[in-house]
Amino acid sequence: MIALTIHPDNQQPEIDIQVKPEQRIKEVLDILKVNGVISFRDPEAGISVKSWRKNTYINPYLTFKQAGIWQGDILRIE
Repeated sequence: MIALTIHPDNQQPEIDIQVKPEQRIKEVLDILKVNGVISFRDPEAGISVKSWRKNTYINPYLTFKQAGIWQGDILRIE
């Protein structure tokens, strides 16, 4: 399991979660959104996810492992 922080790009508080490295980033974000934990616009072009540790945007359709997301990373949803 990977423990990380999700930081929505609005006035919502950050949340700490644990995920499996094999899970897709977008699927986890969709589950959090459906359950009312976070909210974000899902524009036609898709959402932007930025890793603060790497300071780069990552493809939300990759798994956490494929994207190189590690323990303690912070993902900002834009």
